[in-house]
Formats: sequence, C-alpha cells, structure tokens
Amino acid sequence: MPIRHSAFAALILMLAVSPCDAAAQFPVRDPTALSNEGSAALEERRFGDALEAFTAAAKMLPRDASPSFGAGVAAYMLGQNDEAQTWFERALKLDPRFLPTSVWLGELQYRQGRVNDAIATYEAALKHSPGAQELEQRLVDWRKETQLQNRFYESRGAHFAVLFEGPADESLARRVVERLEAAYWRVGAALTAYPPQPITVVLYTSEQFRDITRLPAWTAAAYDGRIRVPIRGALEQSEELDRVLGHEYVHAVVAMLGGRNVPVWLNEGLATVFEPEGSEEAESILARTSARPKLEQLHGNFFALNGASAQVAYAYSARAVRRMIELRGAYAVVALLQDLARGAQFAGAFQQRIAMRYEDFQAMVARE
Repeated sequence: MPIRHSAFAALILMLAVSPCDAAAQFPVRDPTALSNEGSAALEERRFGDALEAFTAAAKMLPRDASPSFGAGVAAYMLGQNDEAQTWFERALKLDPRFLPTSVWLGELQYRQGRVNDAIATYEAALKHSPGAQELEQRLVDWRKETQLQNRFYESRGAHFAVLFEGPADESLARRVVERLEAAYWRVGAALTAYPPQPITVVLYTSEQFRDITRLPAWTAAAYDGRIRVPIRGALEQSEELDRVLGHEYVHAVVAMLGGRNVPVWLNEGLATVFEPEGSEEAESILARTSARPKLEQLHGNFFALNGASAQVAYAYSARAVRRMIELRGAYAVVALLQDLARGAQFAGAFQQRIAMRYEDFQAMVARE
C-alpha cells in the first residue's frame, strides 16, 4: 500500500491535539504532549522518534487506542512487522470501530502473504463500518487473488517458494528457483545481507499480473512482500528472466535492511545496479537523453510516470547508487539502509554514511 502524504496528514489529524493547548494544560512529557510529538514525527517521517513517543504515551494511556495505533504505523514504516501487528491488534482490542487500524493491519498481513488473515481483518472491520468502499474493493481483489492461487502448484528451493499455475510451468518454476538462488548468493556476497525467511514468488500470465497488481503497463514485475512476475515466454528470454528476477530480489533485501522508509530512487537504483549489466544499460539510456530528474523528486513511487520517463528515472537512480558505491563502498549503502530502519532522517543519515551533504551529492550526480 503506497503511503501518501495525504494519508499521513489524515493520520496526524486523528492522532494529534493542538500543541498550544497541550502545552497550556499539561507538563512537557505528559501523554498528550507525547502523542503530539509522535504525530509531528510521523509527519516528518522520523519514524523511530514517532515509535518512541507513541510507546511512552501508550504506557500512560493503557485504555486509549490512539497511541497504540500511532506506534503501529511507526513500526510498520520501520519494517518492524511483528511489533506493528502487536500494536495494531492492541488498538483494535481497545477500539474495534476505528477503521484506520483495520486498514493498516490488513495491509500488513497482505504484504506478509497472509491473504486469508487480511481478508478476515477487513471482513471484521466491515461489520463496524458497513459500506466502506476501500475495504470492499480490496476484499474483491484479495478474494479473486486467493481463488486464483488456491489452484497454483508450488516449487521450493532453499530460500524461495515459487507458485505457478499448472504442470506445464513446472520446468520454468524450477529454473526460476535456480536463478533466484544464484541471485541470493551473488547479491548477498556484495551486500553481506541474506534474508532469513523464504521469499514467495508468484508466476502469472500477463493478464493475471495486470489484473492482480493494477500496475502501469511498463512494469515488468513487482515486489510487495512477494515477488510477482508475468512469465509467459520467459524460457526463450533467459537474460531478461535473470534481469527481472535479480531486480525484484534486491527489493526484498532492501525491505529487510531498510524497512519502508527508503527513498524509491535508492531502492530502484540498487535493484538496477545489481541486475546483470544493469549499470551499463542505465548509462546507455542516459546517453540518449538530456533529461535529468532531481533525486529529491524521486523519493516517491514512479507509478505516475509514463514509460519513457520511468526508464530515465530508473537509469538515473542507478547512476546515483553506483556513485555512492564508488565513493564509500557497498557497506556504506547498507549502513545507510540500516540507519533508515532505525528511524533516522534520510538527509542526516546520508551525510553521515556517504560523507557528503545530500544536496551536494545531488548536484554532483546532475553534473555527470
């Protein structure tokens, strides 16, 4: 579920009270002031600070669902899924009618591949909020996905489980497992990062992929907790298969290291750099155009871009990541991701790990 600024704005309104009123009525560290601090931290994407503030407020207000909900959102954005679920469940127990809690919990469950749990969460929420269109549409989509995948077969490797539609695709599924296992060790050696839990991969027809993901037509594959790939014809395009699988696998590694607070350009840039010949292809694309987007404009998803603009955005992101690695090594990039998972603000963490102000780095990359 893309986290948009409007969603955070609405969330702030639900959680916060007027800072001036709080200051006039309460000591600095009372639960209302802590909730205000947490809301401000969410708005500024300081998710570590938000989690700390809401956790403290929840301890002081054990019967109030709001700080538990805020803590759940912060933990979710930090990639701390188990903690986020605990907070959301606590908030729901305190106030089962508060719809946003169910929305976030259901999305968390869905992104973990627990589609039946997500469906149950939304069905329960609809009992308290009948007619909630957002929930009803998601339930339609999730039930359709469940019905489709219930008839899928599975091929397993050491670190991946591949779901596929029928026996005719079994040889392809085994090849997908082999290529992903190779990517697991290749990327792991470069980043010293190895996801401990098996990753689910779903192979679709092109029509199924578009129907399930609803992504732009230029999207070659997707990662949302699962790797989703439209795969027909891939046996005849082995190089393309390696590229797509390697790219999406890196997203799984980034999610493990950095949570959900990683700028999209950094995420996509890393994934592109670790494609076979990804950096070379990115430079070839940039050589054919004068377009140079600003990195700060590429922090959010690329889905609103058309195909040509998206291609440039991916290539430029790859150039920026390659430059970071040249300057400080892959270890510094991994450390930056880990800082983000702990709730650090991006610009400050970037300067600490890359030894350059973010704005100066952007200017340097733009000149190249």
